[in-house]
Amino acid sequence: MDTHHQELTAAGRMRGMDPAEKPKRSLAGMFYAGVWLVFLGFPLTAAITGPSGPLWTGVAIGATAAFIAVYLRLFWTLSAPGDPVAHQGRHVVWGVAALSACAALATPGAGPWVSTFTPFIAAALIFSLPLVPGLAAGTLVWLVPSAVAAQFSGTLWTLLGPGFGVAVIVFARLMEHNERRAQEAQHHLRVVSERESIARDVHDVLGHTLTVLSIKAQLARRLLDRDLDGARAELESIDELARESLTQIRSTVTELRTPSLATELDAARGALRAAGITPDIDVDPLLPDRDNLFAWALREGVTNAVRHSSAATCRVTATAAVLTISDDGAGCGGAEPGNGLTGLRERACAAGARVEVRPTHPDGERPGTTLEVTR
Repeated sequence: MDTHHQELTAAGRMRGMDPAEKPKRSLAGMFYAGVWLVFLGFPLTAAITGPSGPLWTGVAIGATAAFIAVYLRLFWTLSAPGDPVAHQGRHVVWGVAALSACAALATPGAGPWVSTFTPFIAAALIFSLPLVPGLAAGTLVWLVPSAVAAQFSGTLWTLLGPGFGVAVIVFARLMEHNERRAQEAQHHLRVVSERESIARDVHDVLGHTLTVLSIKAQLARRLLDRDLDGARAELESIDELARESLTQIRSTVTELRTPSLATELDAARGALRAAGITPDIDVDPLLPDRDNLFAWALREGVTNAVRHSSAATCRVTATAAVLTISDDGAGCGGAEPGNGLTGLRERACAAGARVEVRPTHPDGERPGTTLEVTR
């Protein structure tokens, strides 16, 4: 009985299999079902060797054969374990009714050993119904007939033998239930993690891009009255950046685009200059272009400097182990970290790195801000 879980899950899982795998998996399940049906030899032996006479012996043999056929058919169409009886509910109801009728017909010939039929009926109920109703129904289907049979047989084996099988079935059902709940919990955690990752990526792409667009638009407006060529160049830059950003957003939505370090360095220079901040960039040329963590950190640090610092200069240094972005602006002022910095800390934590935000000149009138990522 300890493979009833395998027997009754095979048919339900077939719905998600490749069509070429269905016959192989189903035949394997049928083999398991057939192996455990060997226990029906007890009521058959009792019918053949008992004093019931040829008529009831024949009826018991025929009823047992019908029981086997109905059980295998029911198992074949049974839904996945733990699923409520849905579109296959009628198959289960009629199948259990037919199994019970076959067992009843075998009773005059098999006598008390007819209790051997009960674990199979119990298994169908336990694995097709929700957990609590299934366990209750399966236990009753075994306990009541087997207890009555034990009274007539004079031996507890007609009660304890099937009871052992039902106990194994119950254990398998509980194990399946716990495993399924654990899988659902893991799936939920994966979904939450993916949502957080998407939120970080969208924030990093949109936050940086919109900040740069805003700065460039302000610069173009200031240049309209005194430098039309400069204003025109800024407007063309805005148009180009908007097109590039649209491509990035589409890429982010479809594959969560990862920025390249070289691209972010170029974007940082342009964004800082557009905001009137002098960039001072010193990056190890041997750093890989696909250094994802440093690329995200550079984007976040420069975006914050452009938005909030009102700085005159911003220095960026990067080695294989440390990325530092420092400005001489107004400072962070103890403000709570936003979504961007929170997302950067999460990325760093996942990569085994550390993020630190501190004043550049703690005792200065303009303390500035330093963002440092260390691996």
